[in-house]
Amino acid sequence: MMKAGPVRIRGAHRLHAPLGEIASNLLPGLPRQDPAKYWFTAVSILGASVSPYLFYFYSAGAIEDEWDEGYLGVNRMIAGLGMGFGGTVAIAVLVCAALVFHSRGIQIDRHEQIPLILAQPLGHWGFILFVASLGIACFGAALEIALQIAYLIAQGFGWKWGENIKPGQAARFSLTYTLVILLAGLVILTGIDPLKLTIFSMALTALSLPVTVVPLLIIMNDPEYLGENVNHWIANAAVLVVSIIACVVALVAIPLQLMGGS
Repeated sequence: MMKAGPVRIRGAHRLHAPLGEIASNLLPGLPRQDPAKYWFTAVSILGASVSPYLFYFYSAGAIEDEWDEGYLGVNRMIAGLGMGFGGTVAIAVLVCAALVFHSRGIQIDRHEQIPLILAQPLGHWGFILFVASLGIACFGAALEIALQIAYLIAQGFGWKWGENIKPGQAARFSLTYTLVILLAGLVILTGIDPLKLTIFSMALTALSLPVTVVPLLIIMNDPEYLGENVNHWIANAAVLVVSIIACVVALVAIPLQLMGGS
C-alpha cells in the first residue's frame, strides 16, 4: 500500500487536476443532491478514520513488545506521518475518481469499474498497481481485525495471548483469530456485497464512537496511568467533537439509507 500511495498521487497529477478547484473544495459543503447518500458516506469515512478497534490493536501490540516512554516520540511521528500520508492518498483517490468518472458522467455501479481510477491515467500498469494495492490493503485489514478480535476476547477472558507466541502455547487465542477469518469467508460466500457491508459497518462504528471513545479518553487523561504524558486538551476536544458529530450524523443518515433515501 505504501507504493500505491505515490502512484495514486501521480495519477492525479497525470490527469491535470485543477489545483484551484481542489483548494476551493477542501472545506466541506452541503450536498446538492442525494443528501442521504452523501451523509451516509461522510459518516462512514469518519467511522473508518476513528475506529476504536485501532486503539485496542495498537495497545495490545505495545504491551506485547514491551514499549516504554522511550517509544512515545517515535509513535507520535509515525501517527502524524501515517495519518498525513493516508489523508493525502485519500484526497488523490477522490480527485482521480472525480476526473475519471464524474467529469464523464459515469455512474459507478459495478466493482469492475473502480480500477479505471488508475488505468485511465497510467494505462496497463495502473490497473496492475491498483489490483496489487487493493489486495495488499484487504489482506492486511483482514489480518489486523482478526487479531484485534482475538486480542479483545483473550484479554477479556484472561487467556494467554500474543502473536509472537507459538499457536500451541496460546491455543485459544490462535483458535479465535483462525475462526474469525473462516467466519468472514463464510459471510462472503453468502453473496453479500463486501463494499456495501464495509461501508455500513463503518457507519455503525461512527454511531458507537461516543460509547467507545469516551472511556478511552478518561484513561488517557488519568495521571495514575500516564503520569505527565496525559492527553492535551486540544486532542481531547478534537476526538470528542468528531465522535459526537459522527454519532449525530449517523443517527440520521443510517435510517435514511436503510429506508432508501439515497
